Amino acid sequence: MNYYKILRLNRLIKNERIKILGVGVLFALKKRHLNVFLDPVLACNFRCMMCYFSDPEYKPKKGRIESDKISTVAENFFKYALKLQIGCGAEPTMYQHNEEIIKQAKRYKVPHISFTTNASLLNAEKIKSLVEAGLDEIIISLHGTQKDVYETMMPGAKFEKLHEVLAAVTDIKQEFPEFKLRINYTVNPDNIDDLAHFGDYLKKYKIDVLQIRPIRKIGNSAYTDFDLKREQEKYSAIVESLEELCHKNSVVSLITKELPSEILFRKTLDVAEYTYCYVAPTHYGSEEYNMDEMSYRKFLRKSGIFKRIFKEVFFTRNRQYQADVNFGNYDVNM
Repeated sequence: MNYYKILRLNRLIKNERIKILGVGVLFALKKRHLNVFLDPVLACNFRCMMCYFSDPEYKPKKGRIESDKISTVAENFFKYALKLQIGCGAEPTMYQHNEEIIKQAKRYKVPHISFTTNASLLNAEKIKSLVEAGLDEIIISLHGTQKDVYETMMPGAKFEKLHEVLAAVTDIKQEFPEFKLRINYTVNPDNIDDLAHFGDYLKKYKIDVLQIRPIRKIGNSAYTDFDLKREQEKYSAIVESLEELCHKNSVVSLITKELPSEILFRKTLDVAEYTYCYVAPTHYGSEEYNMDEMSYRKFLRKSGIFKRIFKEVFFTRNRQYQADVNFGNYDVNM
């Protein structure tokens, strides 16, 4: 399954009521409908400038998913997952049992398994181990293409280590050609010029997907300049050039074209409310869900998922409102 084709289809279908109704049908038929984002450990070895881990007052909840719970997590979430992303708000390479998570996901035939990391704790042997377990895609976060910008935006990172890992992934892809490499780049007013050098990476490494997303204020962080809108003209010129380069090199691009203002907005109707599923040592899909008491599917039924879907599809007004979080609004080009 090509997950990015599904993303593109989701962007092309503008009517949220149709999408929500579709999720209801999939749920009723016990079919896959979830995007599962899994943080197996709530820790990170970096304090990236744009991340809430850089907030000196931030105290992350400690914990890790015990190895004997992996099969229970898989039973409840993986059988309904279109996608499993290991690594969401924390660093998954600080967890010892990632291969077992991937193997369980393969056992439940999850169509797309990705792994999001800062890559600093990886080497060729570890990457190959993850791929052999069944990993479909590695997503490497980097927020600077030149050494000074990269190491400033990601304190603790070493530029040479990044390129060592990118070279290792490129080599491994020769043995496993279906394995994908994706780069996530978060743009801010201080690294926007650096983004223009990304073409060098496309020439040197076998990158399959490039995501460029604007900085958003989600929690407190060491970085405080969120007014990227003022750079719209420069940003548009850079991403237009990169999008053309991606197309020429058969690289999927996930790019937010229109920079948002500092205020976040969402619509009342949002299919992500039914498809986004976060799993962590302290959170299993919902704050109210206890994995030891019932299955996640039974919990959703008891919490009235069909009633909510019926109400939203036929009666809820789709109005815009200010919110703390908004989901991706990027264009998918293949």
